Amino acid sequence: MHRIDTSGNVGNRFHPGDPATGQQATLVDQDWLNAVQEEIVAVILGAGIALAKGDNTQLYDAIVALIAGVVGTGGGSAPTTRQILAGGLLTGGGNLAADRTISLAKATSAEVSAQVRDDVAVTPAGLAGLVGLTEVAGAWVIRIGPVIVQLFSAVIGANGTSLLTLPQAFPLEGRAGFVNGGSAGPGIQDNGPFVNGVGLSTVSVYSALDSSASVNLIVFGR
Repeated sequence: MHRIDTSGNVGNRFHPGDPATGQQATLVDQDWLNAVQEEIVAVILGAGIALAKGDNTQLYDAIVALIAGVVGTGGGSAPTTRQILAGGLLTGGGNLAADRTISLAKATSAEVSAQVRDDVAVTPAGLAGLVGLTEVAGAWVIRIGPVIVQLFSAVIGANGTSLLTLPQAFPLEGRAGFVNGGSAGPGIQDNGPFVNGVGLSTVSVYSALDSSASVNLIVFGR
């Protein structure tokens, strides 16, 4: 295509002519007319439409067909043979003949805990109840998968075993516990307290100290 460049054009635009100023009318030649014709014909033929004399809607039909092809019916610049492919953990996709959805499955809390599936994604919701920190009356209850760790303070009695209630009962079992506290003296009564039993909801601590003492405990279970 080109702009008119024959005699009488003004800035490559058509002019009707002006006898008063001597401006001649623009000469329309075969080069420009053929250029316009072939530009229109190219659009019609490009849409796969055969030229038909007397049909004055072919350019419109061609434009509609080409636009429809772009959105996926098969005749435009985005051919439906192209694919949207899923990979890795993603599923879905397909050719461009229709809208396609790419999906990513998320693991449930049970699946995260089981640690078996390898085709799903872990989300914060999937970790809920499996990894986290909860405060119970000033105590820390830390969960890492099936393991529960409880950190809390308590007061134990003198010369005997104190049975303490855990901040949170273990669902399945209490495994072990550790306690700090005691005295720096050399006698047996100065030995530090120690845990001598862990249950689902209690932990027992023996102390040989001659007076009650404040201690910190860490207890493991599941």
